[in-house]
Amino acid sequence: MHKEVSMTIRVEPDLRASFAEAAGLEQRPVAQVLRDLMRDYVAQMQARKAAPPISEQERRRREDAVRYAQASVGLEGFVLSDAYTKEAERFIRGEITLREFGGKVRELA
Repeated sequence: MHKEVSMTIRVEPDLRASFAEAAGLEQRPVAQVLRDLMRDYVAQMQARKAAPPISEQERRRREDAVRYAQASVGLEGFVLSDAYTKEAERFIRGEITLREFGGKVRELA
């Protein structure tokens, strides 16, 4: 038999309202959406933990690609944020996939 526990979190009122509204669009309870998000997150972390680390060759390939992109953007006159640099380093080390890195870049833009 499964036991349930309660969890209290602090969020900004606007975020809470927007989240409840978004869940309401699908006619889903906020708690159910949160449980689904938590399950997805746990599954992602377990998959990442089980994944073998990238090879040194792959790390170098990623580093070369990121440095080339950074140089190209720099030539256009853009300055990259510290948050972008942090995510780029995570990608190079193999902590996140290219898809996750691209998503982070779009969030930071």
